[in-house]
Amino acid sequence: NPGITAIIYPAFFNDNFDAAPAQSYNRRQIGLTGLDGYDFVTSNDTGRIRTFINTGIAYSGNRALTLDAEIQNAGSVDSLTGTFNLTTFNSSTDDIRLDFRYKNHGQGNNAANKVWVRGDDTKNWVEAYNLFTSQNEVDGTYKYSGSIEISDLLFNALPSQTFNTSSQVRWGQYGVQMAADNDGGAGYTFDDIRLYKVTDDMQMISIDAPATASCALTAAATVTITVRNSSNTTVTNVPVRFRVDGGAFVPNEFIPSIAANSTAQFTFTTTADLSALGPHLVEARVAYGTDTYPDNDTLSLNMVNSPIITVTNSSPHLQNFESGNGFWYAGGKNNSWEYGTPASSKINRAASGSKAWKTRVAGNYNDMEKSYLYSPCYDISTVTAPTVSFSIALDIEDCGASVICDGAYVEYSSDGIIWTRLGATGQGTNWYNRNYSGNNMWSVQNYHRWHAASIPLPTGLNQLRLRFVVASDQTLNRDGVAIDDIHIYSNVNGIYDVTGASPVINQPVVNGLGWINFIETGTNKLVAAINPNGQNLGNTNVQSYVNTGGVRNTNGQYYHDRNITIKPTTVNLPDSASVRFYFLDTETEALINATGCGACYKPTNAYEIGVSKYSDPNDNFENGTIADNVQGNWQFINSTKAVKVPFDKGYYAEFKVKDFSEFWLNNGGFGNSLALPVQLINFTAKKIRSKDVLAEWSTASESNVNRFEIEVAKGNAGYQQNQFVKLGEIRSQGNSVQEQRYSFTDNEIGKISVRYYRLKIIDNDGNFTYSPIRPVVFDEEITWQVYPNPSTGIFNLSLQANTDELIKVKVYDLAGKTVQQHQLAANGFVQKLNVDLRESQFAAGLYLLEATVGEKKQTFRLIKQ
Repeated sequence: NPGITAIIYPAFFNDNFDAAPAQSYNRRQIGLTGLDGYDFVTSNDTGRIRTFINTGIAYSGNRALTLDAEIQNAGSVDSLTGTFNLTTFNSSTDDIRLDFRYKNHGQGNNAANKVWVRGDDTKNWVEAYNLFTSQNEVDGTYKYSGSIEISDLLFNALPSQTFNTSSQVRWGQYGVQMAADNDGGAGYTFDDIRLYKVTDDMQMISIDAPATASCALTAAATVTITVRNSSNTTVTNVPVRFRVDGGAFVPNEFIPSIAANSTAQFTFTTTADLSALGPHLVEARVAYGTDTYPDNDTLSLNMVNSPIITVTNSSPHLQNFESGNGFWYAGGKNNSWEYGTPASSKINRAASGSKAWKTRVAGNYNDMEKSYLYSPCYDISTVTAPTVSFSIALDIEDCGASVICDGAYVEYSSDGIIWTRLGATGQGTNWYNRNYSGNNMWSVQNYHRWHAASIPLPTGLNQLRLRFVVASDQTLNRDGVAIDDIHIYSNVNGIYDVTGASPVINQPVVNGLGWINFIETGTNKLVAAINPNGQNLGNTNVQSYVNTGGVRNTNGQYYHDRNITIKPTTVNLPDSASVRFYFLDTETEALINATGCGACYKPTNAYEIGVSKYSDPNDNFENGTIADNVQGNWQFINSTKAVKVPFDKGYYAEFKVKDFSEFWLNNGGFGNSLALPVQLINFTAKKIRSKDVLAEWSTASESNVNRFEIEVAKGNAGYQQNQFVKLGEIRSQGNSVQEQRYSFTDNEIGKISVRYYRLKIIDNDGNFTYSPIRPVVFDEEITWQVYPNPSTGIFNLSLQANTDELIKVKVYDLAGKTVQQHQLAANGFVQKLNVDLRESQFAAGLYLLEATVGEKKQTFRLIKQ
């Protein structure tokens, strides 16, 4: 390049390469066409330089310089060297800077991926910038190098160097693959190379306080900054100022002195009002009068002020997100975290209630995501054994034990600045499943049922912050991560985990308003806890029974391996007491995965579990076995009234009762409402003579049952609005431990559409439960449909057909080839079949979907975008 003397900022030298024609070299080239000051060197003929790949690659204009490999190879060392005549400048007195923009196409680590400078073409190279360690992730965006102080680099070199007519900058790259596009392959693209001289440059280096994740800030919050003097002389009285949330800047304050090429930290005497909870913007500026380079004078800090939640041994913290987002918030790159009701294809409910945090509540997480879900602040300084447990659902791309694709993990911080990964694979409960050379994380597909995860927390912190991290690559993504039921507490005891019958655990006094723990003394572990809610239960015994064989079932229901008995002196209370029934995740997993009884009901996750309660006039029959539970009374506490809370190696179920007895865990069978010795073995409703409906049911045993009322809801609208009306009733045949059979015929004339039948089972004392609902289709009330259409790959087929009719679905491409097949049994209800054409093997375009039920067939055109 000719002598470039007019580079005093802002009249800087800027090379954006747009004057050069499109060209490509894979051999040594002295002087590029139209860019005589640039030379290319490669260690073999697979290395390459190009000025044009395709439109949109350049940072500005339509030309940029790309270093890559022409073909995939074992590796070539490539470099681009620019020569500049800087003889009019002196490295000891003139502050000459270099900056540029560069894009990472997927470059791996290598010592060649750097930038060097030298005073002339005879001197040693001085490293100026590490391209690899500074590069953006592969996301198609440019990275700004920052203002590189090449004068200082040359002056401080050994031996010292100064500028000359052949001062040089060299950009290096290790070529293995070609740069295919913005974010594919490998290589670097460089654009907008700038050289300029600055004077008295004062740089705003950082805003040190408040922290990005702050706790309980006040109306008089401290603001601290760090400023650098990059000139070669000491400066004094450097003016600085700040403002909050776009308001007016506070009056200038002055840093007394900053030594040459040094930094100074400064705390403003003026404070900031950051007392409002939530996000704030803090901007700080240095305004030194003779500073000719303003680009680095201002910094902005997006921060959040969170409340401090105090946790003690006796006051744990539980956040289920039902009344709001809990002061949790999200950020990061390509962030997909959302608060709401999960509605993805696999993760489609909250653990408890209806609300949770999830990576996109109704879809998948993003490619190239590095996102964070931040907690509020917790004071756990007095907690003896601080522990965090929570509900989690996971569906993250897993590429195996040796290759990281996507993952999630948890970090903690005591100051909102330094973050440390919490726990490691093999620690805690359900804590991480992968360890990639110390990089511990969850990377697991299809673990989308809600389950508990637990890990100890660091002790003694008065401003603990947690954050969930999700990191993904540029390919396949899935439903992601969902979080619910954050529980922070003192875990001194943990859950009793010995099989068989436990010793009897006695508390001689059970009264008052607090929780009273029943702890087995040999293991120091929890079996149950009772809050009398101001009542007096008197002397109370608790015992645990843990099954050691296979998962058990009775009368159409599997039930949990663990049950307990609670026997107080005062059995019947005027008002409800609260109970916590502790059980392990491993036992629950065994229940969820139980096999051997195809017709038996079981939960699909822990949060569907309810409590069957058995009370016997003779306490001797409350003994941990179900076989002799005949003469007493059963009740069922459904899953919504038996709230599950993640704890230690599992959960506790918290519920209310007025009397005490034996407690079992199950999902309630038909309609999730029936205690374990369910009277109903089956209930069916089917068309007869094309116009009538025969309802039939049988019971395995009956105790205290008065009658069965048959109810119907007419049409889908009637069913959705719970408009059931009584058709008739059948009296019970009396208490029995033998099977009893019943039937009822609905011969009402003029049946149309769909009718939904159920039984109302009414006891002698007026209590009642419902059977499952059985639909009978006379003619389809809904129109079969596919939605959304067009779609990016997910299509939903909505239809309705009679119970046990077979639904067959085929998807064809335009060549008539079958690309997918599905079969499912109709259940009489409106059903949705998910057709997934997202995979890359299904090209965008037109497909045909054919749905067949019996004699009915319908075809739909699917358009994949």
